[in-house]
Amino acid sequence: MKILHYFICLLLHIYFKPYSQRRPHNHDSKIKGNQKRKQDVGSAMGGNGSNRPILTPLKGNLAPKVPGPNNDASGFTATRTTDTLGKPVNKHKYTNVINRIVFSLVMAFAFIGIISVGVKATIPFIIIILFMMFHEISRINQRERKERQLPSVFILKMWFLFITLFLMTGSSVQKPMVASYPWTQWFYRNFGMLAFLLYLIGVVGFVLSLRKGMYLYQFIQFTWIVMILGLVVFQGYFQMLNMMRGMVWFILPVGCVINNDIWAYVFGKLFGRTRLLALSPNKTLEGFLGSFLFTMIWSFWFAGFIGYFPEMHCPKVDFHSPMRCKKDSLFLQREVELPSFLRTVTCQLITTIRCSKAQQHALVLGAFASLLAPFGGFFASGLKRAFKLKDFGDLIPGHGGITDRMDCQNVMGFFTYVYLSSYVFYEPACPLYHELNNCVLQLDEGQRRMLLRILNESLIGGPARA
Repeated sequence: MKILHYFICLLLHIYFKPYSQRRPHNHDSKIKGNQKRKQDVGSAMGGNGSNRPILTPLKGNLAPKVPGPNNDASGFTATRTTDTLGKPVNKHKYTNVINRIVFSLVMAFAFIGIISVGVKATIPFIIIILFMMFHEISRINQRERKERQLPSVFILKMWFLFITLFLMTGSSVQKPMVASYPWTQWFYRNFGMLAFLLYLIGVVGFVLSLRKGMYLYQFIQFTWIVMILGLVVFQGYFQMLNMMRGMVWFILPVGCVINNDIWAYVFGKLFGRTRLLALSPNKTLEGFLGSFLFTMIWSFWFAGFIGYFPEMHCPKVDFHSPMRCKKDSLFLQREVELPSFLRTVTCQLITTIRCSKAQQHALVLGAFASLLAPFGGFFASGLKRAFKLKDFGDLIPGHGGITDRMDCQNVMGFFTYVYLSSYVFYEPACPLYHELNNCVLQLDEGQRRMLLRILNESLIGGPARA
C-alpha cells in the first residue's frame, strides 16, 4: 500500500507541476537552443558552426586513422545529420512511433475494461477525463506570480469546475436515479434552483475577490474559465446522455474518432505528401482521405457486430436491474436497396445489401467523425499555436496530454446527441412505462383511485370521465 501511495503522489506531483517547472513545449525555443549549441561547437572548431557537422570520437580500435568520406584527418567521425536526399534525420522518429503504439494499446485495453463494467464505471471515467482536460487548458493562461498573489482564482476555478461536473452528472442520470432511489425526487424537484444558487455563489465570490491592480488579469481568468466550461467540460454532458440511451451510442462515436485518428496517422506516414492545413503541418490530404474510407468501413462493420450483443442496446432505466433486454429493432438486419449511384458503380451487380438501420446511422456518424470532427482538433491546434505550445501536456508519451487525445471527442459527442435526438430517438407524445410509473407514484390516494376508475372504464368499454 505504501508503494501505491508513493506512486500516486509522484504522478500527481508530475501532473500538477506548473508550466514554469515543466519540460518546455515550445518548438521555437528548442530550435533556437539547438542552433545556439551548433554555433558554439562551430566557433570552438574555428568556423561559424552553420555548415560544419558535429564530430564525435569513436572509442577503442574502431577509430579511423585515415581520412575518408565519413571522417577527417583528426580521427573523428562525423555524425550523419541528413539522409541521402539531403533531408534531416530525426533520430527520435522510431522511438516516438513505438511509444505511440505502446500507449495506444494501453489506452485501448483500459477503455475496453472500463466499458465492460458499464455506466457505473464509465461516468466516473468521463468525469476524470474532463477534470484533466480542464486542468491542462486552464494552466496555459496562468501567470505563476499572479496566481500566488491571488489564491482566490484557484478556489473559484475549482468551485465552478466541481459544481459544473456535479450538476451535469446529476442531470444526466436523473431518470435512473429517481427509479432506483425514490427519495431523490425532492432533490430533482429543486434541481434548477440549486444550480442557480451554486453558480450565483461563485459569481458573488468572484466579485468580492477583485483586487485593485489585478482587475484585468482576474476578468481574463474568469472569461477563460467560462470558455473552458462551455466548450470542453459541458460537452461531457452529452456523452453521458448518449450513454443513457444505450452503451452502444457511446462506444460507436468514440470508436469512430479513434479509428479515424489511427488511419489518418497510418496513411499520413505511408503516403502523406500534400499538407492539409498550414495550422497542422503534420496533417496530410492523403491521411485525411484514407482515414475517411476506412472509418466508414469500420463504423458499418462495428454497428453490425455490436448488434449481436443486446445488452449494449439497453437504455439505462435504473441502477439495480441487470442490463438485459430484447434486441433493439434498430439492429435487426433486412434487405435494403442500394442508391442508384452505388448500383451504377457496381455495374448493377449488387443492387441490394443486408444491413440494419443502426448500420445506416453508423455511416453518418463515421462520415462526421472523418470530415468534421477533426476540426475540433484543428481548433485545439490553433490554440496551441497561439500560446506557442507543442502539446497541452506530456502525461501520455508519444501522444501529449489528455486534451490532445480528446479534442475531437467533444465535438463528436455533441453531434451524436443532436443526431440521435433528431433522427433516431423521437420523444414520444406519451411518456415511457417507467416514466409513467414514477408519475403515478407521486399522485395522492384520491388521484390514484380516480385514475384506476378511468382505466377500468376504458377496459370494459364504459364511459371514461375524469
